[in-house]
Amino acid sequence: MARGWNVWTQWRPAQVATVALAVGLILAALGVAAYNEQLSNAQRLRNANVQAAILAGSVEAPLAFDDVEATQGYLNALHANPNIDAAGVYDLNGKLLAGYSRPGARPPERNTVGPPAILDARLVVTRPVTQGSTVLGSVYLRTISEPFAARAARYGAMGLLIVMAALMVTVLGASNASLVRAHERLKVEVDERLKTEAALQESQRLEALAQLAVATERGRAALHQSEQKLEFALDAGRLGAWEVDLGSGRMNVSDVFKANLGLGPGDPVRTYDDLLQQIHPDDLDDYHRQIDGAIASGKDLDIEFRTLGPDGQSRWMQIRGRGAFDEEGIAVRAAGVSMDISARKADEERQRLLLDELNHRVKNTLATVQSIAMQTSRTAEQPAMFEGAFRSRIGALAVAHELLSAASWDGASLHDVVERTLAPYRTDSDPARVTFAGPQVRLGPNAAVTLNMAFHELATNAAKYGSLSVGGGRVFVSWTIDRGAEPNAIVIDWREAGGPTVEPSLRRGFGSRLLEQGLAREFDGDVQLTFAPEGVSCRMRLPLSNKLREAA
Repeated sequence: MARGWNVWTQWRPAQVATVALAVGLILAALGVAAYNEQLSNAQRLRNANVQAAILAGSVEAPLAFDDVEATQGYLNALHANPNIDAAGVYDLNGKLLAGYSRPGARPPERNTVGPPAILDARLVVTRPVTQGSTVLGSVYLRTISEPFAARAARYGAMGLLIVMAALMVTVLGASNASLVRAHERLKVEVDERLKTEAALQESQRLEALAQLAVATERGRAALHQSEQKLEFALDAGRLGAWEVDLGSGRMNVSDVFKANLGLGPGDPVRTYDDLLQQIHPDDLDDYHRQIDGAIASGKDLDIEFRTLGPDGQSRWMQIRGRGAFDEEGIAVRAAGVSMDISARKADEERQRLLLDELNHRVKNTLATVQSIAMQTSRTAEQPAMFEGAFRSRIGALAVAHELLSAASWDGASLHDVVERTLAPYRTDSDPARVTFAGPQVRLGPNAAVTLNMAFHELATNAAKYGSLSVGGGRVFVSWTIDRGAEPNAIVIDWREAGGPTVEPSLRRGFGSRLLEQGLAREFDGDVQLTFAPEGVSCRMRLPLSNKLREAA
């Protein structure tokens, strides 16, 4: 008993020192292991946050344009990073829009933004996707489980320290100097391992960032090219683009949209109120009614309205678009295209006016035909005479209508009316048989028909009984503008020469009544029809008006 106590007393200081050093090494190993674990998790979290931030920034533009294909392209680029297990992009409601995963894994169908978490040794990071102050959706990113080799390398130091401590306890005779040297060597080795692991992680992170940067640049280039094609197509079709945040009222519009409003590229259209100020006041109520109805029903927008530009000019504009709704069914934003439809509206108005004019012309034509028939029947002594005269006068009326139709019933020149009416009596062999000259005078549709009928009656009478009934006869037609009296007037002279001696007739037929009564009444003018022996003459003094005006 005494001997055992002596031995214990003899070896106690060495044993205590050795055991204390061993315990210290074990505690140091545990501390190093805990510190390594903390460093590793912090580094993995930083890498995951960087990846999530890059992914959120990359998919911001595709989410704003609902471009799922471009979004999927950015997710597919994560294949270059071997540490990513699964990732996804989600809409405002947290619903999965596009995803990426390695074999045997997949992102969740729904996502809620929250703090980073570790699930089954995998880091999970979520992050919102924003454009300015507007939240467009969110991203989800999950890393792979840390490889066994990395964890073994990190905890290998601790194992070595524990083994070394056991050896120290077993070999009680080892000197303190040897233990210190062994501890220094072990510390150096642990430090080298930590540096090697840190360098390896940094290399992997930089490689992943470089690969993602290349993929991001390619994606941006493809997106830019797609946006350029869209902009080219919109510009080619003169379609403006617009987008409005219904919560804040902020708008984003293209230069073509501003042009559709009658504005310049530098004129501001930053808010929805800016747009409302450009709408014609008479169309505002109907505009609001259609907008509210489309949003309430969830249907596409298709609205036509008038605008008032800074120059005071009214334009017609059409906008088409579609609203985006949150999970509660509330419209949060809308986007679409615009078109200037002023030309179409002008064509529609012109078509309406032409139809009204056509109806008016048809009624007038029927009334004219009825009058011609009645007047011809009164002067025709026999049915055969009626038929010939009626056909001839209807033919003259058709000539006038043909002339007006060529000008879309916008009127005709006095020169064209005279030329077309007297064309049957002019020949290449004797061009001086019928001559006419005068300044440019523009006739309205009714005036053209009336003067055409008047010249037809004069020419028919000349062909039957006057100068055009013989070979050497002549007809001279001239007109001038009389500015010597108010109102100014067009003076038209019809003069025949070289025909048989004219004998005045007491009987007044259709032609005489048309000239002396109808023509004077139509133009509020004066007509003098003279049956001189040397030839018939007719002077028409017709005041200038909207029916008969001097051409510019």
